[in-house]
Amino acid sequence: MQSRLIRLFDIVFSMLAIIIFSPVLVIISFLVAIKMGTPIFFAQRRLGLNGKEFTVYKFRSMVSTAIVNDEHLEKVNQYAIKYKNDPRITPLGAFLRRTSLDELPQFLNVFIGNMSFVGPRPWVPEEYKNLPKEWHYRLGAKPGITGLAQINGRSDLAMDKIVENDILWVNKQTIKHYFEVLFKTFTYTLKMKNVY
Repeated sequence: MQSRLIRLFDIVFSMLAIIIFSPVLVIISFLVAIKMGTPIFFAQRRLGLNGKEFTVYKFRSMVSTAIVNDEHLEKVNQYAIKYKNDPRITPLGAFLRRTSLDELPQFLNVFIGNMSFVGPRPWVPEEYKNLPKEWHYRLGAKPGITGLAQINGRSDLAMDKIVENDILWVNKQTIKHYFEVLFKTFTYTLKMKNVY
C-alpha cells in the first residue's frame, strides 16, 4: 500500500514539476547549447530497483572531448568512478551541479517510473563491481532524485555512511518519511548547502 501511494505521489509531483519548471528547463537547455554545444542532455545507464538497468537523464555539465587520466586525478572515494575537481566540468556545469539544476530532467525518469523522488542515488553498473556484496542491498529500493544520504550530509558523508542511509531507506519506505525527505531536501536546496 505504501509503495502504491508513493508511486501515485511520484506521478502527480513529476507532472506538476515538469509543468512548473518548463521555463527553467528551456532556459537551461538554451544555455547549455550556447556554452557547450550539443548534446544538451547527458544519458547514462544506471542500476535501479532490484538491479534492473535504466537510462538516467541530466543536463550535460562536462565538455565532451576531454580525456581524463586516472593516475593524475583524485577519485571521490575508492569505489566511485568520479573525480574531485574534474577538469571536464565547465563553469556552467559546475553551477548546475552545485544548485542540483542538472538533475531536473530526472523528473521524466520519475514520471516514467524507473525512479522516485526519494531513494538511493542510482549508480552505474561498473561501480557495483568493486562494492562489498552487502552494499548491493541498496538496490532494494527504487532510486531517487534525493534521499536520506542527501539530507544527512551529501558529499560530506563517507561512502559507508551513504550506503548506510540508503539501506535505511530500503527498510523504511513510508509516506511519512517520503514527505520528510522531500521537505528537508527543499530546505537544503534553498540554502545551497553541501550540494554535489
